[in-house]
Amino acid sequence: MPIPRPPRRPARRFPRRGRASLSVVLLVLFGSGCLRNHLTDEVPVNPDLTIHVVIENPVGSDEKWEVQSDGRLVQEHRGGEPVRIPYLPWPANSGMIPRTLLSEELGGDREPLDVLVLGPALPRGATVRARPIGLLHVVDRLERDDKIIAVVPGERFGELRDVDELEARYPGVREILSRWYAHSRPGGGIEVQGYGSRGAANLLIADGVRAFEDALREGTMPVWRR
Repeated sequence: MPIPRPPRRPARRFPRRGRASLSVVLLVLFGSGCLRNHLTDEVPVNPDLTIHVVIENPVGSDEKWEVQSDGRLVQEHRGGEPVRIPYLPWPANSGMIPRTLLSEELGGDREPLDVLVLGPALPRGATVRARPIGLLHVVDRLERDDKIIAVVPGERFGELRDVDELEARYPGVREILSRWYAHSRPGGGIEVQGYGSRGAANLLIADGVRAFEDALREGTMPVWRR
């Protein structure tokens, strides 16, 4: 007999935050050292405000892979079968930021922050250094599930600094990403609420670092798996 799930919180719009304060930036830069050697917490944040991203789903793939809380990268299954996206394939490289959590205080699911890395396909399981340029606000089944938008310096799109420049130089890309998320899963449950600035993205990353460090210190690290 299936175990009933608790009722979810009502859908709501989450605050969009501005430029990062100095204290928040310092938290991003100097988060405490690593505890274990696996994909969820082994990768540090860089002193130039770039981030390390573990690639889970390359652009053009229709599979769904995710780094679990035990650090393994596994393919999502449902009913014993691998999950495939019943829509267009991934329009950007999808990944996660190690040593971050989207906290319940922000309406999140206490899983690592998601990232969309623009540009050509990157190998699944690779760790790439990327620069955040903005934020796609997403609510998934009534929980906040924002996506950091990032680029790889020196690669295609790597010169971009923010999502406004993305729209100016590559018209329609933002609409493609938001429409893809809105329609990528049958039955809906996903609400796209627009874009946030580079500052908002950096603030969310800082919040994610803080949430991870708090969970590590308090012994309340969540468990998630597919």
